[in-house]
Amino acid sequence: MDGLTPRLDQISTIWPAISDPVKFVLRYATAVRKYLDALLKDPHDAEDVAQEFLLHVFERGFVNAVPERGRFRDYLKRAVRNTAISYWRRKHSRSHEVLPDVLPADVDDPHQAAEAAWLAEWRRCVLNKAWLSLEAYQIRSPGNLFHTVLRLSVDHPDESSDALAARASRCIGRPLRADAFRKQLSRARRHFAGLLLHQVLQELESPTPEEVRAEFDEFGLMPYVADFLPPEWQGDGPSLR
Repeated sequence: MDGLTPRLDQISTIWPAISDPVKFVLRYATAVRKYLDALLKDPHDAEDVAQEFLLHVFERGFVNAVPERGRFRDYLKRAVRNTAISYWRRKHSRSHEVLPDVLPADVDDPHQAAEAAWLAEWRRCVLNKAWLSLEAYQIRSPGNLFHTVLRLSVDHPDESSDALAARASRCIGRPLRADAFRKQLSRARRHFAGLLLHQVLQELESPTPEEVRAEFDEFGLMPYVADFLPPEWQGDGPSLR
């Protein structure tokens, strides 16, 4: 994919990992664990619930998951939270304590910390997947330097094109002029924006431009894609460019 696809109705969106437990664990296990850490505020409880939830996914998959019920991210969060509540109640029931009505996070700040942890880790997953896809694209495309130049630009934001081109030259083992670096970087940014769009669309069913913009805003990813949004996605509000 080279840049953002302008026709949303041409994109077939499929919830990821629903039928592939191994892919689920590889991609989302860390997000699940960090959410549970913030939700339960006990690393041992969080580990127990994470193991219980992931074992359930391995054995049964997502039998009740359908795109019509909303975003995959929201479905997954509800499933993890329900597992945590069941564990929490069993634990207190066995110890003959008064059965609590809420989880630890609910007492402190209506699980805002847990929500923030969930969103932050999900954002990290989206970005990491896009970076890996960009690297794979460079590897299989002779002469392509998208991953190299974009990574250098992100890691050294204050350096000039000349300095970045010199860094890239050392990375690839051959000279790269500043103008060639800028051309590769411009194309890399567009391609990376397209990869991010692909990741976001995986959890949306029949997405509208408004829903896509809302997802990028919620993830804090709009700076990566704003310059590449088609005009019809801009909406009536302030320009995203």
